[in-house]
Amino acid sequence: MIWGLVLEIIGLVPLLILVALVLWKKRQLDREERRDPILTELRVLPAHSLRERQDKIVETRIDNLIYVLTVGLLTALFISSRRIDMATLAWDWLDILFIVLAIGSALYFGRRVTRDMPLQLKYRQGIRAEQAVAQELAASLAGDNRIIHDIQAGEFNIDHVVITPVGVFAVETKSRLKPPAGNGSPRVKYDGKRLEFPGWSETKPIEQAARQAKWLADYLQKSTGETFPVFAVLALPGWFIDYSVRVTEQMVRVINPKNSGWLLLPGKQPIRLDPPAIQRAAFQIEKLAQVPAPE
Repeated sequence: MIWGLVLEIIGLVPLLILVALVLWKKRQLDREERRDPILTELRVLPAHSLRERQDKIVETRIDNLIYVLTVGLLTALFISSRRIDMATLAWDWLDILFIVLAIGSALYFGRRVTRDMPLQLKYRQGIRAEQAVAQELAASLAGDNRIIHDIQAGEFNIDHVVITPVGVFAVETKSRLKPPAGNGSPRVKYDGKRLEFPGWSETKPIEQAARQAKWLADYLQKSTGETFPVFAVLALPGWFIDYSVRVTEQMVRVINPKNSGWLLLPGKQPIRLDPPAIQRAAFQIEKLAQVPAPE
């Protein structure tokens, strides 16, 4: 029984060494006294929530693989230890050689992992710097217009919010595959309530966009004390939108983002927001789309 326990512990030694090395290197990096130069309040990038979900799936898959390998190793050690008469077997040079090889492998791979940790930190700092520059340049070039991505709204998120003199637009994006080549054009009919795709119809995206716009309007009302014109928009990249009704103020607007100028920019539409109002709305919405400060 004791020998079985020893075997199982020995099997975990390389993993324990690797964990110890990573924790030691992390503690070293955390002692860095130089300060982060980025003062810009960074906002998340487009599709940030979806990327997080995708990364979580990959991480879970890797974790499950490690769990299975560990359980398999421990099971093999346990079964073998119960079927070997340890009393008749003495330790010899081969046992010591395998232990040395296991510890050496753990130190080697631990060194490789810890060697990459400063580089990973450097890349993260570089990404933050480039994002800050891009964000500040975009704000300078946008004039009175603002676009903010992946707004966290409680249990859901709003893909994009566009603020222009015309109003505030809560944009929900949906991806729908086009028909096979030769089976009709990528055209969707919209009557203000239902999307008629070739072969199927949907109403849930319209309802979702409307709910999100209402949430955003209520949020701006509570946070600023003002009433902002908030419009619901559904973006369908790659699709031609065929309206069968006249667009009204209360309708969810369905657009192909390539042809969104008619909706977002002043033209025949009235100017509803002046620059200070745009700034007040953007200030409140940007709070919901900020990148957490680095640890």
